[in-house]
Amino acid sequence: MTDSTNTTDNQALCPTVKTGVLLLHGLTGMPSEMRPIEKHLVKQGCIVSVPMLAGHGGDHKELLATGWRDWMASAKAALDELLKQCDHVVVGGLSMGALVSLMLAIDEPRVSGIVLLSTTISYDGLTSTRFKIFLPFVDIIPWLGTNCYWTESPPYGLKDLRLQKQITKQVEAAKRGESTTFGLFRTYAGSLRQMDKLVAQVKKHAKKVRCPALVIHALEDTITTTKNAEAVCKMMEANDKTLVLLGGCDHVLTLDLRRKDVAAYIARFVAKASWEHKKNTAGSAVASRL
Repeated sequence: MTDSTNTTDNQALCPTVKTGVLLLHGLTGMPSEMRPIEKHLVKQGCIVSVPMLAGHGGDHKELLATGWRDWMASAKAALDELLKQCDHVVVGGLSMGALVSLMLAIDEPRVSGIVLLSTTISYDGLTSTRFKIFLPFVDIIPWLGTNCYWTESPPYGLKDLRLQKQITKQVEAAKRGESTTFGLFRTYAGSLRQMDKLVAQVKKHAKKVRCPALVIHALEDTITTTKNAEAVCKMMEANDKTLVLLGGCDHVLTLDLRRKDVAAYIARFVAKASWEHKKNTAGSAVASRL
C-alpha cells in the first residue's frame, strides 16, 4: 500500500510487557543512521539496541576482513543480550540490515516481528554499481575483491539536500578509505560479494519466516527499486505482512525527509507486537492450566 494511513495513532505499548527493538544498519553504514528511529522508540518506552555490525566503524580493511557470517554473528550476539532484558523483541534493519533482520527471525521464536527498510535483494536502482556482474569472479580472483570498488555519489540515497551537502564534505575522506560519521562511501567488490552470499541465504530461507513483517520502501529509491520490497514479501510465508511504499524520500529512509513518518509506522507496528505478545502469553498460560 502507499502511505495513506495515519501513523500517529495506536503507538501505545502494552504496559505489562517489556518490549525490545534491535535496529541494524546497512552495509558500510553506522549505527548513527538508525538514531532517529531509536529516539522515537525510546520515547515510546521500548528498550532499544543499535549495535555496530562486525567489520564496520573502521576502514575498508576491517570490513573486508569480515563476511556475512560475521555480520550475522554480531547481530545475533546483540539480539541475545537484548532478549535477556525483554519479554520479546522486534528486529528491524536498513538495506543489508533488513536481510540480517529477516535471518534472525527464522530461528528465534521471541522475535515477535521484523521491520525491513529499503530491503536490498538487488542493486537495481539508477545510481547502483554497474560492475555487479563481475562479483562471482571475486571468489576465483581475490584481487578483484580488494582492489575494485564503487564510490557513492550524490544523491547518496537521500533527497534531503542538507544531508547531501554534509556528506559531500566527507566524501574525500571516504575516498581514501577512511570511516566517517556517515560510514564508508567506498564499497569494495569483496564486501558486495559477501552481500550477494547473504542474499542467497535470504532467498533460500525467507519462506520460514512466520512472524509479522513490516516492509517499507521508497517509491523513488535510487539504489534499490520497489521490486526488492515486493520480492521479499513474496518470499516470506508469514500471514501478517504489510508493505508500505513512501513518496518523497530515497534509500536511507531512517535519515531522509520522511524519517518521522517511518519512525511512526515502526512504532505502531512495535506497539501491536507488544499487545499480541501479551495476548499470546495469556493464551499459553490458560492452556497450560487446562
